[in-house]
Amino acid sequence: MLRPGASSEQTLELPPQRRGIVRIGPATTVRSDPLGMLRREHAFDDVHDLYVHPRTTVVPSSSAGLIRDLDGSPTRRLVDADMSFHAIREYAPGDSRRQIHWKSTAKTGQLMVRQYEESRRSRMAVVLGLAEAEYASADEFELAVSAAASLTLRAVHDARDLDIVVGAEIPRVVRGRLRAIRHIPATAPRVVLDGFSGVDRLANTMAFADVCRLAAEANERLSIAVMVTGSHVGLAALRQAALAFPADAAVIAVVCDERAHPRTQVAGALTVVTIGTLDDLAGLLLRGVTS
Repeated sequence: MLRPGASSEQTLELPPQRRGIVRIGPATTVRSDPLGMLRREHAFDDVHDLYVHPRTTVVPSSSAGLIRDLDGSPTRRLVDADMSFHAIREYAPGDSRRQIHWKSTAKTGQLMVRQYEESRRSRMAVVLGLAEAEYASADEFELAVSAAASLTLRAVHDARDLDIVVGAEIPRVVRGRLRAIRHIPATAPRVVLDGFSGVDRLANTMAFADVCRLAAEANERLSIAVMVTGSHVGLAALRQAALAFPADAAVIAVVCDERAHPRTQVAGALTVVTIGTLDDLAGLLLRGVTS
């Protein structure tokens, strides 16, 4: 019994939950007399979502090109005016006269202008595949979610411009005719982890290469792309997926395979990092920078 204006607080302990979104409520209170002759129930309307975050690990900020840049990093694209000097070339109609290099002009007897490499703020994309066929087991999928979450947390802490892309569920009746992806907000660490709490394997979704293609089309100015997938996606499929990104972007594939030994291999312009546990991620990325 409570006096008027008094309150009582009860603590509810929940058993450990797997990653996901657990809905709590609505709560119901029951009041009855010691003999059980009178009973009154009252249901509250409050419903709360409990976000169980994926397990993450600390990824070094200097790993695999994840270096925080303040003024932008030079790219392979040549422009007429920027900060990163590239070379001197002959003047062409339409060039700005402000870029004329007079010393070279005096030596050659022809108008020569400066040429620069375009500098831009580095933008990163983390793409996580959700197709059931791409993973050997549920535990392997959880490893992929943890790896993607760890990489995105590092990027958020480094204040990097970031896109987080996952596959979207497509109704069976329109599969093959509809292309769709889903973006996870990257405004703050907790928002990122809340977004990864709600991802699940999907039976009806696009193939990993198609997800990467849509991610690249959504932002053409990517400089770093990290693809996270399972062991059932072979090297040929990874190389095909990497072709979707800009030619001047650094592309890294993180393959989650609990049965494999951790290793790093280079296939052309693609770097493939294979991890068996989450602890392998930071070590392999750091080793790739120092080697």
